[in-house]
Amino acid sequence: MLFHCSIMKLTNIFKTILFGVGILYSGLISSQSLMQDNPLVGKYTTLFSKDANGEIIKDEFYGKKYMETFTRDGRLILDPQFFRDDLKRNGITEPLDYSLIPSVEWKTISDEVLIIITGQGNQEVRYSFAGDTLLLGYPNGHTKYMLRRK
Repeated sequence: MLFHCSIMKLTNIFKTILFGVGILYSGLISSQSLMQDNPLVGKYTTLFSKDANGEIIKDEFYGKKYMETFTRDGRLILDPQFFRDDLKRNGITEPLDYSLIPSVEWKTISDEVLIIITGQGNQEVRYSFAGDTLLLGYPNGHTKYMLRRK
């Protein structure tokens, strides 16, 4: 009888452990599928940006159509041409050293808040969609409009 009770206890402990592992596994799978199913995943071309007053910003980057890619694994790949143009803007004529392009990651914390993660810190950005256009709202009041590429 004592032996039978010990086996029953071990069986219940084993079931509890399996249940816990199952919950952890399903949580891991669902968080991975959330990233994979995230509507931000994809390639976008920059259309334009607006300032806090709603005016289109016509700076040296206007009309350049830089591309940004939000990957399923949480990386944000920025267009190298942006960095080349930024170097030129700052009077640097040497070729772009691709190893100096910063590593950028992203995650969402809700259906409307995007966190952009860099070595210099995190930036919280509001996001929404208008059809196939991604709108990114920055803390300074600027909004970037990006068209999803097919």
